[in-house]
Amino acid sequence: MEDKKKIIPHILICYDGSPASYKILSYLKELFKEVELEITFLKIVSHPASFEPVQTDVYKKLQKEALVEKEAKEIFLQAEKQLREVSERVKEDIPAKTYHKVLFKYGDIAESIINFSQGNNFDGVLVGRRGLSKISTFILGGVTHKLIVSSPIPIWLIRGNSWNKKILVCLDLAETGLKLADYVSFIFANHKDAEITFFHVFYPFSDLKHFKGNVEELIEVTKNKEYREFFIKIKDTLVENGMPVDRVNIRFKRSLFGPAGEIIRTAKKESYTTIVVGRRGRGKAREFFLGSVSQKVISYFEDRTVWVVN
Repeated sequence: MEDKKKIIPHILICYDGSPASYKILSYLKELFKEVELEITFLKIVSHPASFEPVQTDVYKKLQKEALVEKEAKEIFLQAEKQLREVSERVKEDIPAKTYHKVLFKYGDIAESIINFSQGNNFDGVLVGRRGLSKISTFILGGVTHKLIVSSPIPIWLIRGNSWNKKILVCLDLAETGLKLADYVSFIFANHKDAEITFFHVFYPFSDLKHFKGNVEELIEVTKNKEYREFFIKIKDTLVENGMPVDRVNIRFKRSLFGPAGEIIRTAKKESYTTIVVGRRGRGKAREFFLGSVSQKVISYFEDRTVWVVN
């Protein structure tokens, strides 16, 4: 049997030189130190022409266009230089292949990022808590909000000031849960130190029971045929992505607090600094994006990073 070719996750960092951008770099260095990655740094800059008044005189218009073009080139080269310097600093801790892209801002920033990320098949888009540029200043408004609601690529919303390697994956027992299992096991397949927990919360009147162990142990004790088939799919997904099943801890827990309350309580009590949630909804339903559980988790945590997976 031939060994499967190792696939390295390729992530997109939206960088603008702000403190929020530096926080993204610190998060990566903490969680992925000495782990192979491919990283593209993206910076979106305003084109100087966007600030120029309309010129009617033909000669003055041509002169102005030449000056604007020269200024645009300088802005572009300065942004590229900044991204190269940032990537070199990151490679001091992470064995990453790095790439750089500078785009001029035309139209909606979020749409530009979504189109670029889709066109290049990135595995995650990393953004800071205050948006992607000084233009966007709302935590879940502006650019960041649009990305979380609309991006088909998972969004990593980087919050907090210190992080560990503990990952809490908020698992539902449906299609969204399978997607989360697939995504997380792919991202961390080559990461030997990550402590990953698939966490499912149910109310006390449920017929499910408390459980803590790995997926093979869960399959053994599960009597419900539907659940058992679901857990077999989880196991197959882990194996397919090259993730040893004993590296993923699975926990079921009854709680009067409800799913969102227990996720928040557990993340705080047990010091998980990365929480992974799913996103649901299409069309107008996306305005209630993520479902109530994921929305509450994102809204609550200011000191932890949240990944939103479509």
